[in-house]
Amino acid sequence: MEQKSVSGQLYDYIKHSYKETTPIFVVDLYNTFPKISRSTVRSIIKRLTASNKLKKLENGAYALFSDKRSDSNNVISTSDLIRYKYLQKDNDIVGYTSGINVANKLGLTSQTASVETIYSNNVANKKRLIMVRKRKLVINAPKVEVTNFNYRLLQILDLLNDFMTYSEYSLQDSAPKIKNYLSDLKLSEDEITKIVDKYPLKAQLNYYRLKNMDVFKKIESIQSDESLFSKSMMIK
Repeated sequence: MEQKSVSGQLYDYIKHSYKETTPIFVVDLYNTFPKISRSTVRSIIKRLTASNKLKKLENGAYALFSDKRSDSNNVISTSDLIRYKYLQKDNDIVGYTSGINVANKLGLTSQTASVETIYSNNVANKKRLIMVRKRKLVINAPKVEVTNFNYRLLQILDLLNDFMTYSEYSLQDSAPKIKNYLSDLKLSEDEITKIVDKYPLKAQLNYYRLKNMDVFKKIESIQSDESLFSKSMMIK
């Protein structure tokens, strides 16, 4: 059986791995096909775009061409493009939004920011302003690797680092809303402490003030119950 060309292999992979509503990032193709030079991958993508098999969304991002729409650029919204690029990889959280928009979501302020701030594992360690299509974003690397389990804690610690800038309420008045937001947090006390230690002193102090208000009491209670259950299972 005749072996497929490199171009054919790459296109077959794209067709079977992506939907029309899922952006294709060239950097992901580099990682998937490390034996193919980057210049070759770019040339193949360029040819696939010229033959209307792919549609360019922005620099480094493409989508499978859709015959169903006159403008397949609209198949993937700007929000989805940002989500796939910086916030989520398959079922894994790899980034999070931060700052005043998070405070607004929690009901701590009525203000919003037109330029959203994102921390992502997919960003090099350099804060910068970028444009995704016509939408401005500030992106930065997180202080610790973002996971499904810690991103909410990281959002809160970011707020605690400059709390009165983001919140219209005192820390004490905000405690119930923060406690509710972190109610499903599944991290051990040691894991939380290691994360908190990565933050500036101001965030650490506000965290321990919240801890003294029993914001993390429910979390610790759950961890204690799980520990007792584990020990009982070991005894059995």
